[in-house]
Amino acid sequence: MTTIGVIYKKEDKLIAGTAEQLIKDLKKKKYKVSLTQPRFVITLGGDGTILRAARGLAKKGIPILGVHMGGVGFMSEIELREIDAALDRIKKGKFRIDERMMIEARVGGKTLTALNDIVISKSGIARVIKIELEGVSEYTADGMIVSTATGSTAYNLSAGGPLLSPASKSMIISAICPHSISIRPLVVEHSVTLVLNRGDEVILTADGQQMIPLDVGNKIHIQRSKLTAKFIRLRKYDFFGKVKEIFGFGPQV
Repeated sequence: MTTIGVIYKKEDKLIAGTAEQLIKDLKKKKYKVSLTQPRFVITLGGDGTILRAARGLAKKGIPILGVHMGGVGFMSEIELREIDAALDRIKKGKFRIDERMMIEARVGGKTLTALNDIVISKSGIARVIKIELEGVSEYTADGMIVSTATGSTAYNLSAGGPLLSPASKSMIISAICPHSISIRPLVVEHSVTLVLNRGDEVILTADGQQMIPLDVGNKIHIQRSKLTAKFIRLRKYDFFGKVKEIFGFGPQV
């Protein structure tokens, strides 16, 4: 009997109700539903649900089948109506695993892992902060984003950063509202160290969901994680086609 896990946004009553019905349907189809050693996990919700699941499942190497039920849905693979067909394809082995790089930030003895990005920013109304990127420069800005290729379409894109194809192992460093027009995003292949030189009420967040408060003088070491996020793909992944569809990238006719 194949075991499938289901992770969903419990705060949303519609999604929670849909998840409960899905679990019943899966059991009728003779699947075992459990988060203990599942073959794969179905997520119901938006990208936030997928990010939360990815961090939790990466340690076990469990792949995700993302079902779009809210938000932008850039990371989702299928719509709700496609679940039965998707399960049939997976049962027949007609799928592939898309493995995505993750990054981790170390501050003191604490470590946070992210699929999208590590962000250093003000936690409330406060003055600008000064962040040094060791070996490069000191930035005066509202904050700093260190993004993966997967996260290049998220906060990084809003901050004017570049897009990277999903297979890239690089990281993007983008300042948030820098106080200089000469500041441009950087793409690096190696780990980086950031130092908070000035700022009150500053926090570090991983995927916008986990947080560490920062103090002046803190060093933040950010590097590629040994963990990866795995996604089930049932069709060819057209990255730029999806960017164009969701974000209106490129000339509009």
